[in-house]
Amino acid sequence: MSDAASEWAEAATAVRQARETLETSTASEIRAWAEKSGLTDWSMWQKIKRELYKQLDLDYDGLRASEAEQVTDAVASAASAAPLVELYAAGDERGSFAVVGDGDETAWYGTFHAKDAVFRQGDQTSADDSAAGKAAFLAGKLREELDAPAIRLILHISNPHLDGTRLAALAARYGVHLERLEIDDENPATVWCEVPGHRPWQAIRLSDLLVDDQAEVG
Repeated sequence: MSDAASEWAEAATAVRQARETLETSTASEIRAWAEKSGLTDWSMWQKIKRELYKQLDLDYDGLRASEAEQVTDAVASAASAAPLVELYAAGDERGSFAVVGDGDETAWYGTFHAKDAVFRQGDQTSADDSAAGKAAFLAGKLREELDAPAIRLILHISNPHLDGTRLAALAARYGVHLERLEIDDENPATVWCEVPGHRPWQAIRLSDLLVDDQAEVG
């Protein structure tokens, strides 16, 4: 049996055996099941999603998008009077990233982890995409520190090819409402991508990332 045929058989069996559980699961629960079962490498995961459709008439990507939209809407509602943070994010196709606030000391920068889920060596858009995700994560860490139900984020990037809807959904998972996504050619984060070494996000004072909601931002 070829490798592809073997994977199809494994995917079909896995979905069939977990049918009763999967039929009533959320997208995140399905993904967690697949991860626990070792079924999430790219090739196998595509077959699992297809088997979900074939056997259970379940559109995983559609389900995930619908659930993400619900979360995004809930966070947006909770963020109506939430604190505001403004960040700049950039990546470099050679393997570095930076997330910057308003001050020189509010930077998180370094190199991508070898197992970064988004960045692909030599791909500029994936570098910027991963950096933008890190900005959303950082805003979420500030939300946790403030013990706030939500936080608003104005995010500056330089790459017009990023998917704003996907970034908003990702941010919502951290309790962050992506209020504005600005394309900014003068992005200080690109400079930090060139700085040797690294600074972990734990080393910065997260409250320095807050901006005055009444002041001019951007």
